[in-house]
Amino acid sequence: MSLPRLLSLVVLSATTLSQAAAQATGADSAGRRIESVSVRGARTPSVTGGASVVVVRVDSLPVPLLPAPQLADILRQTAFVLVRQNSRGEMEIGIRGSDSRQASVMLDGLPLSVGWDSRTDPALIPTTGIQQVTVVRGLSTLLAGANTLGGVIRLELNPVRGATAPSLQLGSGFDQYASRVLSATGSVPVKVAGGTLQVRGGVTNRQRDGFALPGGDPGNGISGGTVDSGSPDNSALRTNSDLAQTDGFGAVRYDHRSGAHVSFTATAYDAERGVAPEQHLRSPRFWRYPSQTRSLGILSAGTGVHRTGLGFGSLEVTAGQTTQDLEIESYANRTYTTVSSRELGKERNGIYRVQATHTLPLNAQLRLAGTWSAVSYDETLNAQLTTSAATRFEQTLQSVGGEIDVPLFSRLLLSGGVVQDDARTPKTGGRTSLGTLNKTGWRVGATVQAVDGVRLHTSVSERARFAALRELYSGALDRFDPNPLLRPENLLAYEAGITLDGGAFAQQGLQLQATGFQHRLDDAVVRITLPNRLFRRINRDEIKSHGVELLASWTPVGWRGTSFTADATLQRIRVYDQTITGNANNERRPEHNPERRASFSIVSPAFAGFNASAMARHVGVQYCQHPDLARQVELQAQTTADAALTRSFTVRRSGLLQRLSALVAMDNIGNRTVYDQCGLPQPGRTIRFGLSLS
Repeated sequence: MSLPRLLSLVVLSATTLSQAAAQATGADSAGRRIESVSVRGARTPSVTGGASVVVVRVDSLPVPLLPAPQLADILRQTAFVLVRQNSRGEMEIGIRGSDSRQASVMLDGLPLSVGWDSRTDPALIPTTGIQQVTVVRGLSTLLAGANTLGGVIRLELNPVRGATAPSLQLGSGFDQYASRVLSATGSVPVKVAGGTLQVRGGVTNRQRDGFALPGGDPGNGISGGTVDSGSPDNSALRTNSDLAQTDGFGAVRYDHRSGAHVSFTATAYDAERGVAPEQHLRSPRFWRYPSQTRSLGILSAGTGVHRTGLGFGSLEVTAGQTTQDLEIESYANRTYTTVSSRELGKERNGIYRVQATHTLPLNAQLRLAGTWSAVSYDETLNAQLTTSAATRFEQTLQSVGGEIDVPLFSRLLLSGGVVQDDARTPKTGGRTSLGTLNKTGWRVGATVQAVDGVRLHTSVSERARFAALRELYSGALDRFDPNPLLRPENLLAYEAGITLDGGAFAQQGLQLQATGFQHRLDDAVVRITLPNRLFRRINRDEIKSHGVELLASWTPVGWRGTSFTADATLQRIRVYDQTITGNANNERRPEHNPERRASFSIVSPAFAGFNASAMARHVGVQYCQHPDLARQVELQAQTTADAALTRSFTVRRSGLLQRLSALVAMDNIGNRTVYDQCGLPQPGRTIRFGLSLS
């Protein structure tokens, strides 16, 4: 579909809205959600702007986690989200085969996935105080900022109106390897003139000596590497997988009775961590992060919805500032005694966002948003870090767009929009600058309430992603050959699905969702291995994928407290070298993208007031590029299972700290070896114990 035809459709469709708005049960910055549904347990399927959504409550995961869990652990239990560890020790997020730099993580409405690397490590995102995670698959909105292609993960930290009493929650946990966590959060609502002031805060400390080594075949059929014999202090733990991290947050929000609000959120963490070496390589990375700190401040103000001369409108302005300092040490060998090179990184990132909504004639609604970010990164490599000169890199990203919602016949909601994205690299450390790049994106979507409890949705969108500074210019301590001439990737995506959650389905406690999708990514950035064994990122390939996502939740009538959930992702992803034509064998599997993933969980009362839960997760065959073998290798399919017992006790009848919750859980019951990618297995069997007092 051409852009002019799309714009014509959007303009011609802008004729009606309030009937559907009156039926909608909720709205957010991503668009209007028609009749959101509630599922007991972790998953809530819904539809936003013609795209699929899963809502995850942190306190209702299939297998409960320890207090203030890391975002990566939450997402591992979330339907349709692939989480994997890379060779830098970072966790990456993938949705529908997307690259981790194509998914946006937003905190209190501000995108965190802009910066030196343009992605967010969910293993370091503090979740202290976060109660809910919303995962939007596909492109439900164009207004989430630049480089948002593969979905949006939304975190809400600052309180919203509604709390009427103070709260306090204390938590602790540990495992059999003496890993431990201590957490405390609290909130106080205060009645003030004209409205309500809410104050929240929390702090969490995590200490981990390392991850458990899994059993089974550690090589998984991949030759050439060195089997991990365990850390020097404990042979049952993976080498150099320790962590010491403290994070905290503070949030203040004032809500006026007119609907206006002002809020401020501040978060920070300080971490020291190791990077487990890859098992399949003769010369893996021997890295540590002796120091990694990050702070974020977000100031937001909104008018609320008010009558204007043209209808009803609202305006919200948000500004954020991120600072991050990190130090990387590279060691000569796996004894981690001799430092061979160092890297210092100092990142400063300013993000500014303006959002406005307004009703239009015949009840349509218009949404406008602009997001601007400026990233500066000072990189200091090797030698004496105190005297070496830093190399500065800078990138600015700008995204300005508008969307419109139009209801027709009270059961049909059409949405559409257009966005202009720009990128500049004013400072490149003496390397080639890309100048100013511009790309236009668009989308259309529709949601139909066919009959009570049956919703159909569909959308089509096109948008580009600009390469991050690290992709363009970083050598990653002599692991990559930089390529400053990377072009933007361009994604064309289709989605269609059905959700069944009312009528006879609701009477049986059943909710179902099926979503089909098709993606085509042009000028995909892929890494290749050079003759000198360095990696290089290039624009070369086209990636085509299509598949289906299935989600089911069942709370049987009469089975008090019992629920079942299941999900599956079945997809076909192929990479085509665009420089080769007329070759029937011009097709390969992408790295780190299994085409089959599924999970099944059950939560049920057990005995003596205990609740039992269990979850099985399956990951299909995947492939990775082996630089020592100069070819792709296969990682076998694996299935793991986790289980937990929980029990709650009443401590007091009123006031703070009324309820004590206890947890015992076992992760990876079978001690299976399951790989995130070549040479990097997930943790082995781990027993966790936790207490929470609230």
